[in-house]
Amino acid sequence: MKYFLLTSLILLSFFTQAKQANSDFGYSMDIPDTWSPLTGPEIKANPELFNFEDVNNIPDPLLQQIIPMIRSGKMDFYFLPDNTNNFADNINVMKQIGQVATTPEKIKETCAAIPVELTNLFQRNISLYTCEKAQVSGKDALYVKFDGALADTTTMQYHIKISENVFLIFTATLKNSSFNDAEADIHQAISTIQLN
Repeated sequence: MKYFLLTSLILLSFFTQAKQANSDFGYSMDIPDTWSPLTGPEIKANPELFNFEDVNNIPDPLLQQIIPMIRSGKMDFYFLPDNTNNFADNINVMKQIGQVATTPEKIKETCAAIPVELTNLFQRNISLYTCEKAQVSGKDALYVKFDGALADTTTMQYHIKISENVFLIFTATLKNSSFNDAEADIHQAISTIQLN
């Protein structure tokens, strides 16, 4: 009973302070009022919002992948509150071409490959903490949690299958110091996703 009451209070707190975010990428979700959304079209119209000159901490191979996507408006961002040290806890969302691992065999294969691929991309040793099948908005998804590209960050990703060869990828990267406070809100926001 205590667990039920605690869960109900958390959900009540989240939803009484939530707003709906709608995306041109074909999804909507409820986010806490304290999150600041920035859509792909807004980013494309305001490229000066991102300073790519002062990004020494981000590995170059990763930077070369994400800069064109950000500049062309192919990402949505949600910035979380209480950020310090020049890094903003955030969620970014983009569409990807590819297939989501949902069968036990594919999940096992994908989960084995992720730390190796991320270690090469991020240019430091990356640990994988969670890699499992999930359901989001009635669709098969893959949920993974691993060390972030920047030191002292953790990343959570949901790969949500929207067709045979297209998926949405929600990537939340948080400072380790704020991870415990933000993790539940991120999972809750993901659980409210509606696909158009």
